[in-house]
Amino acid sequence: MAVHNLMEDIVRNCLKELTASQPLLTKVQPKLLDDMMAIALNRLPPKYVATERGEVIAKTQLRAQVESDVYRELSAAMDKVLHSQDKRNS
Repeated sequence: MAVHNLMEDIVRNCLKELTASQPLLTKVQPKLLDDMMAIALNRLPPKYVATERGEVIAKTQLRAQVESDVYRELSAAMDKVLHSQDKRNS
């Protein structure tokens, strides 16, 4: 297994959950969702693993610990991206 940042998986999963629960996000272009993910990831600390065993252990511990931070950063990223998109469309 190559070195992997688990925060990418966690942010991606949280963004999918938000997209499924918020009708506004279902219409957002995939590129803008990627922008939201990148903004959130840049504001969150990376959590790297290099083995499958390490990934399992870290995912079990990490998700509960960082989920509120991830949702906070995704919300801020959504506001930033959608506000920027609104300005372009005006």
